[in-house]
Amino acid sequence: MRVPNREIVITLFVASIISCGGGSATTGGAGAGGPSGGAGKGGPGMPGAGGMGMPGMPGSAGASGTNGSTGGAAAVGGSSGVFTCTAGVQQLVVTDCGYPYASSNPLTSTVFNESGVLRAIQPSGSWPNGVVSLFYNDEHALTLGVRSVVVKNASGTTTTDYPVSALPANPGSVTNPTIGANALTGDQSGLDASLRPMWPSLFVTDISSDPNSKAGDWQQGGRPITPNAVFGTWKSAVRTVDNTVSPATVTITPDADPTKNNWSLGTGANTPPTGLSNEGYGTEARWSVALIPGHSYRLQAIVHDGDQNKAGGDSGEACVLFCAGGSCGSEGCGSTGTGGTCGGGSEGCDGGGGPQCPEGTTICGPGGVDPSQCPANTICADGCCLPYVGLIRK
Repeated sequence: MRVPNREIVITLFVASIISCGGGSATTGGAGAGGPSGGAGKGGPGMPGAGGMGMPGMPGSAGASGTNGSTGGAAAVGGSSGVFTCTAGVQQLVVTDCGYPYASSNPLTSTVFNESGVLRAIQPSGSWPNGVVSLFYNDEHALTLGVRSVVVKNASGTTTTDYPVSALPANPGSVTNPTIGANALTGDQSGLDASLRPMWPSLFVTDISSDPNSKAGDWQQGGRPITPNAVFGTWKSAVRTVDNTVSPATVTITPDADPTKNNWSLGTGANTPPTGLSNEGYGTEARWSVALIPGHSYRLQAIVHDGDQNKAGGDSGEACVLFCAGGSCGSEGCGSTGTGGTCGGGSEGCDGGGGPQCPEGTTICGPGGVDPSQCPANTICADGCCLPYVGLIRK
């Protein structure tokens, strides 16, 4: 059960970032309330704008400023998910991602019914050492991935196991975790009924040249990036595909919860921002991302909670715009990229830390064809043109 009107706090954790300017910190502006949301309270300085009022939620506090940063405008409440941060000036702007909405792309109308479990996002650093940390908390442990796929056919039942990093202690920590089944199509898919990865995933869009771009979002066919580390508690799930009925049904059954760890996250974890609520199970998922100084980014995180009892999958999303300050120096920065490996599963990984498209499948979105060019009866999701017959969006 979800608690209504839960606040999502998105903060900026400043570490090893080149700052711009030489003045003292200025005061962040107050965030305007979103639809039926309260007004965000301005932080004591930039980087960081005032929080945006999420629909039905109070606005979050603006991030604290640092000396040498430049003040900026507060984020405006609303559901467009389109805001602007200033490239070259360290800054954080909260957005509600701007979904769902009706369009010719079925993914944009997919409902995320568990966004409250994403309690904070902390982007930090710049090229080549950008880091994005996500803090999760819920009444059930986070689902790290699908450890087993059970397929029922008229001829019998088969079970295929996949490695998912076990919880080594409570709380525990694992680097380069394995995330189980990560195939993108077929009975052995590691996606939910709405084509979202069952493992925690980050989606990155460089918006330096187009501040309105959402090209890297999951809804636009962005490729999922798998965490480089996980801390706290988590568990696995079993995916059951019943082909003896028409249409075939897919059920995700998470394992039993471990012992509650609250906000004790284990060795190597970052300290969660103060003021986050606690329902018993806390997790930090961490990604290494090459955030180029002077560029602006849209960061979207997607997770699944630990009960999975709603049609389409219990999943939450959160978005933030992050501008990395400073400059690259005389040798330049190279291109935006990501680090890490995607772990277990039959599909392997590419250089982006996510699953590869199945053989014979068209690559789409960033680095591939335009999503509108996917073949008939397919849709651009997770960087591949995937079948979407029977797609569940609620």
